[in-house]
Amino acid sequence: MKQIAELLGWIGVWGYVLALINFFVKYVNKKFINKFPKDKQNFIKMYRTIMRYIVKYHKIIGAVASVAIIGHLYLMYKRIGLSVPGLIAALLMWSIFALGFYGAVINKNFKGKWLKLHRVLAFLLIFVVIFHVMFKRVLLIHK
Repeated sequence: MKQIAELLGWIGVWGYVLALINFFVKYVNKKFINKFPKDKQNFIKMYRTIMRYIVKYHKIIGAVASVAIIGHLYLMYKRIGLSVPGLIAALLMWSIFALGFYGAVINKNFKGKWLKLHRVLAFLLIFVVIFHVMFKRVLLIHK
């Protein structure tokens, strides 16, 4: 059970990292790739091909990461108890997921305050996850 819980935690982390890359590839494309000269078409085409896959699978990867974290949270709770920083990280990740779901499925407008909040919370999650990893045993509510 410990190995499955750890695997789900790592799936959540790597899924989150891959989903976060979406922001960076779009930013680099907007700020740099769009300004490349015409003689760099091979590089531009290669970059945008990679970007297309990252953007296309962003939603799926985010959903998989969110589900994996719920499994990780449950199994770790059953095993050792409740990590308060872990719970905060999971709730934050699910808030990010809920905002993404709202924007992509319900609102269908890829601009607005929900997107800004989705991004801000995604970057905040970096620090919350680091805090969780550093202090998971200190701030633990035993079963």
